[in-house]
Amino acid sequence: MYQLSPEVLMAIAKVAKVSLLEHSQGPPQSIIEAVSDLSQMFTRSGQAESRVYFEAAQLRAGYLVYYLPVNLAKVQVLLDELQPVFPIAPEQDFRVLDLGGGPGTGVLGVLDWCLSKSVRAPSTLRMIAVDRSPQVLRVSTELWKAYCEQQRDLSVPSLTTVECNLERSLPSTLREGGGVYGYQLIIVQNLLSELFLGSVDPVGQRTAFLGELLNYLAPEGSLLLIEPATRSASRELHQVRDRLLAGRHCSVYAPCLHDAPCSALVKPDDWCHEERRWECPGWIAQIDREVGLIKDALKFSYVILRKDGKTLVPRNPDYHRVVSELRVMKGEKRVWLCDQAGRSEIGRQDKERSISNAAFDGWHRGAIIQVSEIVRKERKGRPAMVGRITSSGTVEVVRSA
Repeated sequence: MYQLSPEVLMAIAKVAKVSLLEHSQGPPQSIIEAVSDLSQMFTRSGQAESRVYFEAAQLRAGYLVYYLPVNLAKVQVLLDELQPVFPIAPEQDFRVLDLGGGPGTGVLGVLDWCLSKSVRAPSTLRMIAVDRSPQVLRVSTELWKAYCEQQRDLSVPSLTTVECNLERSLPSTLREGGGVYGYQLIIVQNLLSELFLGSVDPVGQRTAFLGELLNYLAPEGSLLLIEPATRSASRELHQVRDRLLAGRHCSVYAPCLHDAPCSALVKPDDWCHEERRWECPGWIAQIDREVGLIKDALKFSYVILRKDGKTLVPRNPDYHRVVSELRVMKGEKRVWLCDQAGRSEIGRQDKERSISNAAFDGWHRGAIIQVSEIVRKERKGRPAMVGRITSSGTVEVVRSA
């Protein structure tokens, strides 16, 4: 289960100017009110249009204490997926570009993750945070300094910040910051769904924006796109994914097991999102109870794109990805899968449970699995809508989310 580091929590507490909240303490009323106000603000107008909250001390503290830990956790959970393809030359510079991700959430997450995993020497990190708000960038710098002050024995690099309206153009300074070979990691978090809202074709313009951004990506680099787990934001991310892949600019590293059109777009009510377990800080759980929000799990939609064809797991027609919760029904359990053939529903009746298929009980959203046999009996000349795992079937979890 994922857990935030003490160093990150201490940095947040220092910049937010609150004491580090323990499980036994209730959060200050000012923080509760700020989170409630921010929640309503984001619901009405979206995060990008609400950046004025960084000018108000109380709202800024509420964002840092409640929203930043959640967003940083999402980045680090996905860095775990990317670890197998991190560059193998640890002495070379590792360039990270964080676009519109709030107060340097992405770059701070990468720095903390690299230190905790010991995968990169901090002196090799080259970090750039980009936002249209100078207030946000000032907080980014404060957070960076507050975190780095705790790393007394390490040579931690400085953070470069760039003020930029990304709807207009990408500044030339970003290309220079990426060096000759580009960025090894570009993070675009909670940004795409806020871009080009007044456009006739926002999905088309977002696709063009990412197409240009891919030019800044190193040949062995990864473009990490993270969006809220809402139906509208997720479906628009799926649409952008499809258009980029159709243009053959890149391929999917994760979560998809294929580069074919997204099957979640076939029906208008479908969408694909993640739900990852984490150890929620006690004060966030307390704020949830007061405000009526829920952060007991990390929920988001994402796509990781690369230009070298590498994938999280090998492309295999026998692999399936779980894209729903395991639903317990009368006499059976069911789940939705996604694979190269599209989305399908399968189940296992309780009476068919066996040692060979017992792993089915542990399936969860995001897991990649393999089943030896799925039976679809015909009814009235048509195959059944729900496939069945029989007692003789073998079930294997290839990769747990």
